[in-house]
Amino acid sequence: MGLLAVVVLAFTSLQVASLRAGQRGRELQTVVREMENFMERLRQDPQGVPALCNGALTLGGRQGTCTAVPCGVAQDGGLTCPTSGDARAFQVVLEVEGKRLETVVYRP
Repeated sequence: MGLLAVVVLAFTSLQVASLRAGQRGRELQTVVREMENFMERLRQDPQGVPALCNGALTLGGRQGTCTAVPCGVAQDGGLTCPTSGDARAFQVVLEVEGKRLETVVYRP
């Protein structure tokens, strides 16, 4: 009987750990999905990047930051960030709960 109790207790603690890990995974997936959706909104509206990405923001109930650095196009076709001239693109960094996404949003 004692051996059976030990086995059941071990199995129960394993189940609890598994449920907690699953919950953390779902929360992480939600945060990343919200971040990707926000980045997609920026790509769809490149003219609105300075207004949408201007510091602190809330995504899915979580606090984060968004930084957009204006970039110009160099002679070789690469980007020069930051630029003081005509911003043809923005280098965007989005951070939420220690997760970081970066992209470049080009303006037409």
